[in-house]
Amino acid sequence: MKQTKTWKLARGVLGISAAGLLAATLAMARVEPNTRTFTAGEKSKVQGVIVAHQGDTLKVRGDDDSIGTVDLTNTTKIELKKSFGRHTAMNLDSLVPGLRVEVQGKGSDKGDLIAEKVTFDPNSMKASRQIDTRVAPLEARTGTLEGRTGTLENRAGQMETRQGQLEDTEKQTQTQVGQVQTQVGQVKTEADQANQGVSDVNNRVSDLDNYDTKYSEVVYFRINSTVLSAEDKQKLDDLAQKALNEKGYVVEVAGFADKTGNAALNQDLSEKRAHAVIQYLEEQGNIPIHRILTPAGMGTTHEAAANNTAAGRKLNRRVEVKVLVNKGVVAGSGNGTQPTTSSAKQPGDTSH
Repeated sequence: MKQTKTWKLARGVLGISAAGLLAATLAMARVEPNTRTFTAGEKSKVQGVIVAHQGDTLKVRGDDDSIGTVDLTNTTKIELKKSFGRHTAMNLDSLVPGLRVEVQGKGSDKGDLIAEKVTFDPNSMKASRQIDTRVAPLEARTGTLEGRTGTLENRAGQMETRQGQLEDTEKQTQTQVGQVQTQVGQVKTEADQANQGVSDVNNRVSDLDNYDTKYSEVVYFRINSTVLSAEDKQKLDDLAQKALNEKGYVVEVAGFADKTGNAALNQDLSEKRAHAVIQYLEEQGNIPIHRILTPAGMGTTHEAAANNTAAGRKLNRRVEVKVLVNKGVVAGSGNGTQPTTSSAKQPGDTSH
């Protein structure tokens, strides 16, 4: 009788330990998303703050604290509100995390909001530039983690049933108790793997600010001219075709001038050359406007050659075009594609 009581006491201690370990493990792995979905084909409007931006997809936290997925298309209008009801068209790179926006569109079959128009005001844009909100994990893994948590909870219920069976009979052996402990270890391992998945997603978010130069071209102009030559148009056609085959790309355009004439004239000329290239890429290369960063007119800075010779001035009358690919998007695609230029650059970096 004394041995029987000792055996029951040992089983009880082991059972409590296993249950406690399992409860702690499930608490580590649990994900409780507050996700908003949109009815397919139905017009909807959401107001809130951008918490994540990856490629053509936004995550917007609404005023009710729910998070909805917004899909951007080639026809999506991105506008900055101004006074007297005026609006200014903006580019995709203006939609940064922390920006408060109003999105109008229709629901898709998968519950996302297909954006027809995204608007925001200057005050919100200024504030969002001062906030670093790039630590929000991607929501794409939420469904997978939630499903895994449900599986772990079901297995916990099964293990509790087996523990009750051990308490109801003295025929269970120490081997069975060991098997329960082994299963608890397996559950903990799966929970650790789930948490590692969250860590991997966070690493991808931190990479979203790093861009690689995948392709680049330089087009040249005659003195005081903004007209593209046939040869340069062919260069831009080839570059646009390459860009359209990439995911998560943006196009950076910077115009330059030689030192012929005064500084104000050259600054204006460099801007007009950059706009001429952008117009050609949009109209002939079919590059969506939200894929093109705000053009930079660099005037006579960043000389490609000395301006004291005709040959040098010819090299300075140019526009540099770069196709930048987001390292976070490339890492998530799993296709192993490597950029043609190894140096990582931020959009807006026009250094040689």
